[in-house]
Amino acid sequence: MRPYLSVPFLFLVACGGAKSQQVEPETPMEEERAIYRETPAEEGLVLVEVDLNADGVVDVFNYFRERSQAERLLVRKELDLNHDSRIDIWSFFAENGELTREEMDGDFDGKIDWVDHYQADTRAMTEVDTDYDGQFDMFKYYENGLISRKERDTSGNGKVDFWELFDEKGNVVKTGRDTTGDGVMDTRD
Repeated sequence: MRPYLSVPFLFLVACGGAKSQQVEPETPMEEERAIYRETPAEEGLVLVEVDLNADGVVDVFNYFRERSQAERLLVRKELDLNHDSRIDIWSFFAENGELTREEMDGDFDGKIDWVDHYQADTRAMTEVDTDYDGQFDMFKYYENGLISRKERDTSGNGKVDFWELFDEKGNVVKTGRDTTGDGVMDTRD
């Protein structure tokens, strides 16, 4: 059976398009399974729920703020990527519509293990919990959208002890280590 939503509509909804649309299912069976609804949400927001794969379960939750002098503003988006009814990606947007932060559950265990921070819609920093212990232990910094520095806590003590610097092509050009455990670089390569 062909999904009832067109590709452009799926893109619009998944990407947080501000205009609401009601698309009619092609068959009664699709109508029973498909979900697209708007309801009031917390903090005066409007929640738009979408079932992208027509399995009867919501996959995308878009939270909009209504504005009197402009189109509604997407302030948060939540996605269930693996269709287990748990959110896997949370995206947050500024008042100007720019993406500010994305939190991700990459191993689908219900815990955030990856956070991207954005400035002017461009990724500026990433925090990663590489060993899934609930503590971020790798930090990536970006300039003009390219990685410039990576810091890691390889000992698990909560302090950065390994640094990497990158050139404009993404190649490691320098490394450094903290060998004493004080969080300060002692050696450089």
